[in-house]
Parts: sequence; C-alpha cells; structure tokens
Amino acid sequence: MTSTTITTITAGDIAEHREQLCQWAEANGLNPTDIASAPGVTIEQTGKRTVIVWRQFQRDDQGRIMTDPADPTTAWTVRKASRLTSPLAAHGLGETQFGTEDHHPGDENPGGRPRS
Repeated sequence: MTSTTITTITAGDIAEHREQLCQWAEANGLNPTDIASAPGVTIEQTGKRTVIVWRQFQRDDQGRIMTDPADPTTAWTVRKASRLTSPLAAHGLGETQFGTEDHHPGDENPGGRPRS
C-alpha cells in the first residue's frame, strides 16, 4: 500500500517548535525523548489510516542511547509508525507551517537514513 506524506517536520522545525511538538508527541502516546530529530518526522496517509512516522532511539539496559552498530558515529534508531490521534492543530501548530512531500514505502527519507 502506498503512503502519501501529509506533513514533514524537519529537525529544524523540531528545534524551533520543541515545546509544542513534545506536547503533541505525548498526546499521541509517544515519549519525546525517544524520538530522534533527524532525519525528521512525517505524518502520512496510508489507506484510511493517518500515522506518525518517526525514528526511535535504541537504549541499553541502563536507558542510555546506543551507538549504531553500522555507524559508530551516530545513535542507533529504528523506524516506527504510530497512529495519529491528536492533530498538530490541537497544539497550536498548523500543518501548513511544515513542509510536504510524497513518501512511498521503501524510500529512505524520512524515516530512514538521510539520502546523500
């Protein structure tokens, strides 16, 4: 099934709107400290479902963020998708202030490693 990106929230957007986006993440059942800001977060439509696509930090038994075994200079993250239950607008954020782009399964960005 093809996904269409409705909204792209970049690392810069996250830095600029951190407090509101953290509240939005929590309202959607996500822990903001588990969400990597790079390569960004997307809101996608897949069929009738609207999901948040994000990268989750992997942590060790002590809760520390682990190093990516494939690239020891970066944090280890995995791609996650969670159902959108609370829209950006409910937190004073408009989807139009963030970018939009088409995203299809298998694309590496966003949700995967940034393209070179």
